[in-house]
Formats: sequence, structure tokens, C-alpha cells
Amino acid sequence: MKKTLLIVTTFLGFATMASASSVYSPDKGIICDKKAHFCVDSYGISLAYTKEYLGQKALDRFNKVTDNQKDMDLTSFTFSNGLDCDTKKKICKKSKWDDNADKHWTNILFAK
Repeated sequence: MKKTLLIVTTFLGFATMASASSVYSPDKGIICDKKAHFCVDSYGISLAYTKEYLGQKALDRFNKVTDNQKDMDLTSFTFSNGLDCDTKKKICKKSKWDDNADKHWTNILFAK
């Protein structure tokens, strides 16, 4: 029983680390998501930063997924780990259902 619990706990730890590592900040004011294939700055989803930090393949994937969504709002977005940001309100939250700001990510994206 203890061995099974240890294995499950270890597996969950690795899964959380893998999920968390897909969302990162390559520079102040920028957050990228390797899994969702986009990067953002304080104005919204940035195609230029997506290409710079994730490469042409990521940009092509993002464009393919959003090709038929001409009126897509690029100022509000959710990352693959659930982090939800709104550049109009200048806030990032752990999820879209959370009322409180995630200070770490809000500071990275919006601090001067």
C-alpha cells in the first residue's frame, strides 16, 4: 500500500511539473505556453513573440487553430495550465473561476 501511494504521488508530482513547465516567462512582460503554442505580452497574444520564443512551427500551429476565428479576442486568454489573463483588466488568475489575482504571473506580465 505504501509503495503504491509513493508511486502515485511521484507520478502526480511529475505530471504537475510537466504541466507547470509548459507555461514560462522568457523575459519580463512575456509569458509563453509551449503546449498551447502561443506567447503573450501586456497587450495580448503576440504573434511576434510566439515566433521568437517558440519558433515558426508554433506560430503555424497557432495560426492554423485560429484561422477561422477572425473576430477572436486576443486580449483575454487561458494557458494550458489553467492560468487565465485579461490584458484589459491587467490581471492573471490561477483559473477563470478564481476571483483573486495570481500575484506572480500578474507581476510578470503587467509590472513596469
